[in-house]
Amino acid sequence: MQTETSNPSGRNTMMQTLKSWIGSFFRQFGALRSTLLGFTVLSILFATRPDQPIVYEGWGFVMTVVNPALMPLWLSGLLLDALMSKVVMGDADAAGRARLRLIIRVELILALVLVLAWTPFFMAIMA
Repeated sequence: MQTETSNPSGRNTMMQTLKSWIGSFFRQFGALRSTLLGFTVLSILFATRPDQPIVYEGWGFVMTVVNPALMPLWLSGLLLDALMSKVVMGDADAAGRARLRLIIRVELILALVLVLAWTPFFMAIMA
């Protein structure tokens, strides 16, 4: 009696593709840059709403106190790394310049999204 199961080779192919993509990402961007991008994405996803009350305990503390304090650091890190990538681009070969161009684009786009995600919160503070 043969039972019907899901296609394991399809799942393995998808997992191999995902592993390959993640490996390629880390090779192109490097560990530190990838960590900066990861924390920036987390800061965007968990941006504090302007009407959210400040919480001084548990995860609420991280969301309402720590995350807003770290947002300017992530933004500065992105912009400084984009600047340094532009400086290093002058000495790179064609493949290196293409990689650095991609890095600069990703970081500047992520910096713009970060600013847009946090604008309502900081506008509420300034009002």
